[in-house]
Amino acid sequence: MDLPPSAPQSLSSIKERSYNRATLTDDGIMITSQASANPSNSGSVSNSNRGSGFYGYNNSTSSLQSAASSCFETTSLISCVTCLSDTNSTDHHHRQHGDSDDTSGLLSQDPDDIPYSSVNRQLLVNTVIPYGRILYAKYLENPNGYTDNGNEASSSKATNGANAHDSETNVVADASPALKTASSDDTIKEPFLQDENNDGGENQAATGRDGYQLVEITFAKPRRHDLVPKRLTLLINFFSSSPDADVVEEILARSYKNTKRNRSVLVIINPHGGKGKAKKLFMSKCQPILLASRCSLDIAYTKYACHAVDIARQVDVDKYDTIACASGDGIPYEVMNGLYQRADRAKAFNKLAITQLPCGSGNAMSVSCHWTSNPSYATLSLVKGVESRIDLMCCSQPSYYESSPRLSFLSQTYGVIAESDINTEFIRWLGPARFELGVAFNVLQRKKYPCDVWLKYAAKSKNEVKTHYLEHKKKAEETVSDVNSTVAPEDEITDADFVLKYPYDKGVPEDWEKLDSSVTDNLGIFYTGKMPYMAADAKFFPAALPNDGTMDLVVTDARTSVTRMAPILLALDKGTHVLQPEVIHCKIVAYKLIPKLHSSLFSVDGEKFPLEPLQVEVLPRICKTLLRNGCYVDTEFDSM
Repeated sequence: MDLPPSAPQSLSSIKERSYNRATLTDDGIMITSQASANPSNSGSVSNSNRGSGFYGYNNSTSSLQSAASSCFETTSLISCVTCLSDTNSTDHHHRQHGDSDDTSGLLSQDPDDIPYSSVNRQLLVNTVIPYGRILYAKYLENPNGYTDNGNEASSSKATNGANAHDSETNVVADASPALKTASSDDTIKEPFLQDENNDGGENQAATGRDGYQLVEITFAKPRRHDLVPKRLTLLINFFSSSPDADVVEEILARSYKNTKRNRSVLVIINPHGGKGKAKKLFMSKCQPILLASRCSLDIAYTKYACHAVDIARQVDVDKYDTIACASGDGIPYEVMNGLYQRADRAKAFNKLAITQLPCGSGNAMSVSCHWTSNPSYATLSLVKGVESRIDLMCCSQPSYYESSPRLSFLSQTYGVIAESDINTEFIRWLGPARFELGVAFNVLQRKKYPCDVWLKYAAKSKNEVKTHYLEHKKKAEETVSDVNSTVAPEDEITDADFVLKYPYDKGVPEDWEKLDSSVTDNLGIFYTGKMPYMAADAKFFPAALPNDGTMDLVVTDARTSVTRMAPILLALDKGTHVLQPEVIHCKIVAYKLIPKLHSSLFSVDGEKFPLEPLQVEVLPRICKTLLRNGCYVDTEFDSM
């Protein structure tokens, strides 16, 4: 027979294609039975193998809520998807191209040609693939099972050959929202279109379509501790009162609810991050999911200190909507400050969402925003995350405030934490243990860091902090439930939003309060932050919220006995240290710290800052990022 112009070259792969019957549910796509599209089969599926199915979806369900609800790495789909034998066909490709340049390997291929392995006929009946894990969906070309060998046609139906040409002209060769039936069994095999409960008459006419669509989905499947893209062919039972209903569009709309599809991403990789493994982690864990989601990617590698500042300062903001930092927390800090130094900084911060793919040694941004330090799970959160505005903090010191203040997204610290962070860089190879050793050493010494501190309070007592947290968390949850896929125009920032309310050269305002000198003269830890996690096991600011207009402050007294400091530090993973009576915990909108030492330092977002007076204030909602389900990871502070 003459093949349609757009039919695939190898038709045998389609006529032999195995598939699963499925239906759309509130939470995902549910497998209702297994079958094969092989024309030699009986051509129908018994009623006993059909799932009852149910239709529609819950508008309140966000794109990631249908995935597992654990805050950190999750390794299961509903039912027993994780039990399947799983050989990822892209593994060999990564071994070949894992150390290649950014323009080779998977980036140079058509997304449809990337060899993700299939899980056809491997999923058990009633398995549900959550919408939060679905990366892409498309109709299959030539779904009607053409054969390229006319001699294979059934001789018993050769008498229908006279009608073959007419029927062929009614068949759409390209992917189509509805499978078109044809009358010639001599040339077309359709074992999956006929529903035994539907004679093609009155019931079918009522739906406006045959109700079945052959669709290929790509979804993120747990594999050991990671997620990998898999393909699955589905014959989807989808009835609609609209004759123009599009099942693929319906799947994608549910899968990308409240977020943007097909992101244009600039990935900045620090090749020395993560003990030199950042590039390999991105190529093997992150890139496949981004490409399977049809994101367009450009990759830039940092080559020297503060190179990401230069990249962000010069980036074409019209070309991208997302900057993903495949690194630790240092590259997001540099990117934000590079954008801040631009003449069109308001446009840059309105256009670009800045996020982290956790490929470094410190991944606090990913833990707080993506709820995980696993690169593949964080990538899924990037793809499905809700664009949200977060507060930043602006730092001013005498040596640079006149030329350009510096932005901080994570924290500033002085005292035990600062020295434990910066002064243990020489043993970075120990990983997180280096920081714990540094803290233990300084605490045992009961080292003091005298200073003067002035604060602009938002919530002074611990009870006020709890009240503030509950009120703003409720408001944030209400906002997320109504959020659209893009930031509303009234939420966009202007140059006026970067103007400081408390300029450094104007001195300390009268309404700021001086922290008790008996505490500041014996200060052990001074730590302010905007995100709840400072590391995967350090929930330092459990009351932190993305855009409540405040930063959290924790202060300890160096005179506190070791027997009391030990349980405080051991409670960091739970966040309950802020409840201890020896710990000062409050919310502030600005502060000024004047050190009295001649030899120490500040640490800002993990970067060493000079030991000189430091003034910081919150810049509300200045930066756009991607948050899983539109909020920070749940710290359980409201139940503490």
